Amino acid sequence: MKKLLLLIPFFFAGPAMALDAEVEEKYKQNYSEQVKPLVMKKLSSDRPDMTAQAIKSETNAYVAKMASCQLKGMSHFPENYQEMAVVPVAEGEEVSTTTQALNQQLKQDVESGKITKDEVMNMIQVAQQNVQACMNS
Repeated sequence: MKKLLLLIPFFFAGPAMALDAEVEEKYKQNYSEQVKPLVMKKLSSDRPDMTAQAIKSETNAYVAKMASCQLKGMSHFPENYQEMAVVPVAEGEEVSTTTQALNQQLKQDVESGKITKDEVMNMIQVAQQNVQACMNS
């Protein structure tokens, strides 16, 4: 009986973790789809010598990595800010709209004293560093 009671938390934790993984996968998929045309256009412009197939292949790999790196960059943010940044994109909202909403919430939270401006600046700086390191790896 004790063994059964010890396993109960894992049954409850399982679906929550699967949902998180599902949200992250949907985020990566939607993020990639939204960013892909911009990256493809930039790569076509920068590398006119590449074939259309090579551009498409390189773009797909690059935006997939970008999406994963964005998630890593946000991983140190408090959970409420992570959710504001990830869940709407996973549900199909535009990345730019979600980013504006997050920035507005951060501004409101600074003004109300829930978080300091220095804490926000540190979160952003660490996120940028994490994304850059991830993209360079």
